[in-house]
Amino acid sequence: MNPPASTAQNDVRRRIQNPEGGYAMLALDQRESLRAMFPVRADGSWATDEDLRTFKAEAVRELTPLASAVLLDREHALSDGRPAALAEGCGLIVAADVLHQVTGQPVSHSSIDEEVTLEFLSSVGADAVKFLVMWNERDSAAERADLIQPIIELSRRAGVASLVEAVVQTPAGEPFADDGARNEAILAAAAEIAPLGPDVYKAQVPGYSTGDLSRVEENARRLSEIVGTDWVVLSNGVQKEDFADAVTAAIRGGASGFLAGRAIWADVVGRVDTVAALRSVSAPRLQNLRQIVEDGVSVDS
Repeated sequence: MNPPASTAQNDVRRRIQNPEGGYAMLALDQRESLRAMFPVRADGSWATDEDLRTFKAEAVRELTPLASAVLLDREHALSDGRPAALAEGCGLIVAADVLHQVTGQPVSHSSIDEEVTLEFLSSVGADAVKFLVMWNERDSAAERADLIQPIIELSRRAGVASLVEAVVQTPAGEPFADDGARNEAILAAAAEIAPLGPDVYKAQVPGYSTGDLSRVEENARRLSEIVGTDWVVLSNGVQKEDFADAVTAAIRGGASGFLAGRAIWADVVGRVDTVAALRSVSAPRLQNLRQIVEDGVSVDS
């Protein structure tokens, strides 16, 4: 069981929760990874920044009525301020990270987006900030803390929630030896980063193997004991057909919901009628995931 949160901590969290106290959050802060989801153009070029902005705007309009919060990046979604199409009652999470990534390749590392300031957070009406850190056992924990702590401090000064996400990788960037090694890295990352004090911790699904969810609940319990605060799962690395059951199992093990994108909308990117696909494919998925959270998580009394 997680220890009771302070009144102030609960207040900022509520702005990104559903009424039951869980998190049904939509991620739309992908940048170069989203660009790579679009079909390559006839001339061999990638999708443009405008393509990314258009997709994000359409997804915000169609999907945020079903989400407790949405995660957006400054460059491709918030450059003109708070999106007019953001549904009432849906919290806004601002990505405060710069993702260093070659299009079509994984994120290599992250740094702080210095343009996400107190003034910027106020101007867009932010309810939370999020920071992604890439974790491997050989890199310096102190250097990771130097990235994360300023974001947590910024969130407290702004009066909004902080979310920290850790994505694990091997030191050389090659695949993990097996799923067990990857899972132990997920737990080790949480043990290092959660004590820094984010309001919500975002983790890869612990104990997951493709098509095999039998160890998710057990390892979610291990993660819950380590983290000691609200935590949610992301969908990267999980087959989309497994994700709903993975969320269910993680919640049974103590997770408070999800912050996910790819499992909800990745296969509609680049379709001729994106809006229709968001309505017919992505919205039902998000509604189902939200219901899983509502059924599995309740406000502590």
